[in-house]
Amino acid sequence: MTILAARGCTLAEELADETIDRVARRVSDIQATYVGDKAIYFLGVMNNVHHEYLRRPSMPRVIETNEESNAREQIHVCLDRCLEKLTPYARQLIQRYYAADRQAKIDLRKVIARELGIKTSTLRLRALRIREKLQTCVESCLETVSEARP
Repeated sequence: MTILAARGCTLAEELADETIDRVARRVSDIQATYVGDKAIYFLGVMNNVHHEYLRRPSMPRVIETNEESNAREQIHVCLDRCLEKLTPYARQLIQRYYAADRQAKIDLRKVIARELGIKTSTLRLRALRIREKLQTCVESCLETVSEARP
């Protein structure tokens, strides 16, 4: 664990535990086949675990300040208000348009276009126009809120 901590690893204890677990699972194989210093074997496994850790995508920042939390909440309040101002058709369209991620998003947008009897490019333009209205409305709402604060 000390070696991992010295390398600047923030999860040194977890990686040390993982190293011990991996070595423990292979004790019988190690005793039967490995010739040499067992500590060197342990260090090799630890290096592999550490390299895997370094290749992991970094975790997003979870902790946000109170100010960031308040700003995010205000954006959501303004967005809700602006969605209410849209026609029911536009509100439903934009909510469905952004309802999914990745491949599901692509598939959903094809379904929406097919249901409306339009091309996906036409659907994209309609969503863009609605999104522009929403953005203008949200920005205006946020300006009003920031002017109202002391």
